[in-house]
Amino acid sequence: MKRIMILLVSIAVLISACARAQPRGYVDATAWSANYTEDYIHEFHIQTASGQDTGLEGIQVGEFSKGGKGGSECCSLIPGVGQTIRVVWTVANTDDKAQWKTYSRDVVVIGSMPMEKDAYNILMVRFFPDHQVEAELIPDRGKTGLPSLRVDKLFSGQRVMRKMGE
Repeated sequence: MKRIMILLVSIAVLISACARAQPRGYVDATAWSANYTEDYIHEFHIQTASGQDTGLEGIQVGEFSKGGKGGSECCSLIPGVGQTIRVVWTVANTDDKAQWKTYSRDVVVIGSMPMEKDAYNILMVRFFPDHQVEAELIPDRGKTGLPSLRVDKLFSGQRVMRKMGE
């Protein structure tokens, strides 16, 4: 009986430790990117508001006239809807690295949180003129087998300009 109690207490401690390892309000997501500028974005990464790297990043986000999207990068635990993240990106409109510029913006994640714990979630990072950026969490993508209506039309081959907040 004593061994069973020790085992149950040990399991409870492990479970509570795991719960603390994942901050409340965080969500696992894949980064997708849409670029509504004529800047070539060499790379971007997501940090917490305090500057801690989340491990979520993207590369080679083409200019709008060249498709305006980057590849998807999987996956990392990030602050969820209503929380602030920092998007840091490098614009590389030339091969001369000395002329590359890095920008950073703190943004509040918009969208909605997933209904299921193991959902396939997208953090859609959108780049706009004047070095503006927004980040939208699109939850449960693929559950119905169809892409979410919130996924930018660039991903279905349609070059449709979007504005911040749409």
